Amino acid sequence: MAKTTIVAFCALVVILGFNTGCKKFEKQGQLQDPGIVLTFDDNMVDNWYSYLPLLDSAGVKATFYICKYNRFTNDQKRKLQEIKKHGHEIAFHTTNHYNMEDYVYKQKHTIDDLMRCEVEAGLKLMNQDGFYPTTFAYPYGAHNGVFDKMLLRYFKSVRALNGTQDYSKSIVPTEKNNLLYGLGIDKSSRRSDQDINSVMESAKDNRACVIFVAHDINTASKYATTLHRLMQILNFAKKHNLKYYTVSEISG
Repeated sequence: MAKTTIVAFCALVVILGFNTGCKKFEKQGQLQDPGIVLTFDDNMVDNWYSYLPLLDSAGVKATFYICKYNRFTNDQKRKLQEIKKHGHEIAFHTTNHYNMEDYVYKQKHTIDDLMRCEVEAGLKLMNQDGFYPTTFAYPYGAHNGVFDKMLLRYFKSVRALNGTQDYSKSIVPTEKNNLLYGLGIDKSSRRSDQDINSVMESAKDNRACVIFVAHDINTASKYATTLHRLMQILNFAKKHNLKYYTVSEISG
């Protein structure tokens, strides 16, 4: 096992053509192989299933954060089982995809209500069908320390969204994470090819792991990642021998 080291990151951030400069930070980590965590959110199982051959051909092991499982058809459940059999992680994204902060602070539900309805109810249904998620992603990225603490009683890690210009928040040098910040790669993110290449280059150079967030693949939705963007990531990973990690593999 590699010794724990202090890793200094220098992330070149380029957003909409504006260079924000080089951000340096230090964290302890012990990843032996730099890599990519490719995650997909929500319930687009039909879309994901259609791209299994592409993911298989590239050796991808992705993480699919599932919501609205209570609305899945039997055919969609079968497809999700097939996705799991291909080595991908099936993770959890709440029962109904509510904004959790709004659910508690605006709609005046208790945190116990939140956990019972948006976590326990959905997990129970998935468990009954042989899915046992161990990692969690927040709908809309809305989270706080109280929610994090409660959810870590159920899961090894929770994932929020990196809505900042500091891409280094989405690069993790350790295998013991419990709070992750995924970097969006959908059309709605408005990130350029150069942005994505820069963060992958930083992960490679620092023997670390970058976390990407997508939804469906190559559809008209603004929350879809383009096939061009997906292929860009797959080709970079192949060229530089980056390993694909599931979220549970890098979680505490």
